[in-house]
Amino acid sequence: MKTIVFILLNILITLPITSQSNTMKERKVLLKKIFEITETQICNPSFLETQEWNEFSTHMYSDNVLGLDDYSFTQEFNKAASNLTFTHYYIQSISSEPRAQESSKRISSKKVEAFELTELNENSAVLTVRRFIPNGQLMKKLIDKIQEKAYENLVIDLRGNGGGTLDAAVVLGQYLTSDMIDAGSYLSRSWFKSHKRYPTEEEIKKLPFLTDMSYAGFQRAAQEDGFRMVIPPHTNPIFEGQIFILTDAETASTCEPLVHLLKQQGVGTIIGQPTAGAMLSGRSFKLNDKMNLFLPVQDYVTAEGYRLDKVGVTPDIEIKSEQALDKVLSLIE
Repeated sequence: MKTIVFILLNILITLPITSQSNTMKERKVLLKKIFEITETQICNPSFLETQEWNEFSTHMYSDNVLGLDDYSFTQEFNKAASNLTFTHYYIQSISSEPRAQESSKRISSKKVEAFELTELNENSAVLTVRRFIPNGQLMKKLIDKIQEKAYENLVIDLRGNGGGTLDAAVVLGQYLTSDMIDAGSYLSRSWFKSHKRYPTEEEIKKLPFLTDMSYAGFQRAAQEDGFRMVIPPHTNPIFEGQIFILTDAETASTCEPLVHLLKQQGVGTIIGQPTAGAMLSGRSFKLNDKMNLFLPVQDYVTAEGYRLDKVGVTPDIEIKSEQALDKVLSLIE
């Protein structure tokens, strides 16, 4: 009897140890795949030649992290990645649970509009851009309404806007200025493999122009060393009144070149908090049936050659984001 009890106790003790050991082995295999994808696909290999990257990779291989379940591991990876010298690097969870999918459908059905125009008073309107969806025509319709109403003041609310595609952003930018829009350049891995550095101003000027601002056009151009986003001057109607742009710490990606350009050209007054400093272009890579890895495949520099990633754009009037609209109203009055 004592022998049976001893065997049972030994099994009970061994099972958790074996399970933990298997989890750690699986996690090491997953990390190996993550780092292999990162090393071969990241836009700028020098991102991985930093102390921050070494500390990150060492931390992810620590026993405490290796023993975490999928959810906790993903959370820890993304939290630790936020301390790197670049953004757009995280694990995306893929849910195959029917309940989660049903919940997602309910949430998506309640989504608010990406673009929304509201009137503050007969002379002022707010164009809220929650995300830049690939719908330049919808942006054009709202701009036509603004033009028809002949508002004296236009507030463009980019607070909480994490970015998106270029087409609607280009339509908006052309309505705010008739001058040439040089919205900077995207640089692919092939550029950094050939040059091992960022381009000079002269080299930037020699990069080809992006001619198709759609998502598909952007992806095609991404196959080259790099390209410039330059929109020529035009003679179409533009907004002639006062322009105010609201930003916060979540104003990111596609928004940031636009905000930077408007600030450089003195078009409007930027009010709120510095933007996120998350200006790269990324894509997803499948890890397994539960996870994708999202990483930056193109770096970005402004027309002057400055990086915005991990830097952001400082507003003209720095104030808490929730007070930004009130500040506009006081300036209008």
